[in-house]
Amino acid sequence: MKIFSLKKGELVIKTLEDKLKDVPSGLVLGLGALSWVRLKVYDLKKKEYNEIKVDGPMELVSFTATIAQTTEGKTGLHAHAVVSFNDFSTKGGHLEEAEVAATFEAVIIKSEEKVQRYFDKDIGLNLIKS
Repeated sequence: MKIFSLKKGELVIKTLEDKLKDVPSGLVLGLGALSWVRLKVYDLKKKEYNEIKVDGPMELVSFTATIAQTTEGKTGLHAHAVVSFNDFSTKGGHLEEAEVAATFEAVIIKSEEKVQRYFDKDIGLNLIKS
């Protein structure tokens, strides 16, 4: 287990993928404050994402991401987030990208197991092989 943080102005997903490129599999948990966020929700019938960009500032209430090897053999993140606003309303979904407004504090829990993904044609997503 390792605790780390990202700084103001850093992109969450891009920076995490760079930092974790040598981690074959694991879990990342985090929280913080964001300037903006791009969230997606998958439509199972259409097999496509609906996406929104939301400007902040906002609290990152919850961040969870699995780390697994992509079908191309690279380390990839599958991240979800819930953000909250000054009126205490929330939005959540698949986290495409976000910019740190103040801090992003996280813990990584590495797995001994090498986890890989495969593309499931019926669902239309890259899923973890079990």
